[in-house]
Amino acid sequence: MIGSEINQYKILEKIGSGGQGTVYKALDSKLNRQAVIKVLPPELTNKTANFKRFEREAQLCSQLDHPNICTIYDFQDANGIFYIAMQYVEGKNVRQLVNGRPLDLSSALSIAIQVTDALAYAHSKNIIHRDVKAGNVMVTSSGQVKILDFGLAKLLEDEYADEARGHDRTEITELGIPYGTATYAAPEQARGERADERSDIFSTGVLIYEMLTGIWAFQGKTVIDVRHQVLYGTPKAIAELRRDPIPPALQAIVDKALQKEPKNRYQKISQMRDDLRQVYQQVAGAGLIPGETFAPKHLDSGVFRRALSWITGKTGGEGNTGSFGSFSNPPSLIPESSLTATSTGTEKKSVAILPFRNLNNDANSSFFEFALADAVITELAQLRSLIVRPSSVVAKYQGKEIDP
Repeated sequence: MIGSEINQYKILEKIGSGGQGTVYKALDSKLNRQAVIKVLPPELTNKTANFKRFEREAQLCSQLDHPNICTIYDFQDANGIFYIAMQYVEGKNVRQLVNGRPLDLSSALSIAIQVTDALAYAHSKNIIHRDVKAGNVMVTSSGQVKILDFGLAKLLEDEYADEARGHDRTEITELGIPYGTATYAAPEQARGERADERSDIFSTGVLIYEMLTGIWAFQGKTVIDVRHQVLYGTPKAIAELRRDPIPPALQAIVDKALQKEPKNRYQKISQMRDDLRQVYQQVAGAGLIPGETFAPKHLDSGVFRRALSWITGKTGGEGNTGSFGSFSNPPSLIPESSLTATSTGTEKKSVAILPFRNLNNDANSSFFEFALADAVITELAQLRSLIVRPSSVVAKYQGKEIDP
């Protein structure tokens, strides 16, 4: 597909793929702008349910006009290739942005408010997302949110109106089959039951939890384990996983969103948004003006910041851990064979971040050993004045008692 053309779109590169299609970055030759093309695999077009889901996605998303929802440009069939053309968003998704490290309160709240505002708008149009997750929420370098991929979206049909009009009410998602991403899907989705706006509220609660703690609210070794945790598990309190105190009202918002029974959650996501705005005002000392955004940053770590300052000899600027890299230009690690001198002839400092040690021997925290080291490596690799040994080099030292 790379280099080929689909109507006026020239395919530039593959971004990713999933069960509902393959996503490409493309150039719109008519309007000279970048776009994203989502293509449904040819082998799936013969399955009525998949094709209806794909077609419904385009029809639903084309109705949505909100600054925090990715814009749909086109839905076409080109010689048997069915695709949706949509807005290209430069930035990182929340999974990439968090990367195992909690965001500071203002950043997490700003993103959460934008997400809930966008979903409140979609819900007012009788549209639910059904797959809200970190990978579907993009954040630009300026902090603007764009919700992607209403691929599991479903129009909430008025039963009585449809009966009167004689509409075909063929179900797109089979009942009794789990759907949505396991880590974020609401309990009713895990049971294969019908979803509604409150399912999006649950998933948004999981998203907020991840931004505040750096980890998933529900974890397990297998999808079945995760589904079980979603159905019966209770996440740890956010305060236990952060270095700074959080307003009790914020924990209460997340707890309410994560209730197992839909009737016990917020009934409208606009109510959740308004509560988040109140917490933001409490934290920031002023309300968030609609449309106001700012570059997101991580929760400051005193130890990490002091170590970074010591290594770089800087107290800010290049050594700022709140820096935000471009999704299309991720930080690069300097190979082992690189020269250790700068252009001025001074020797560069070289550092290797080894896997952390789990001193408590807590099996539930073992994944932090390498994940934390990898996060530090990713941040330090953005500094041109420093040589950082890549994760692939230090991985072999995980779990070893002997220092190299």
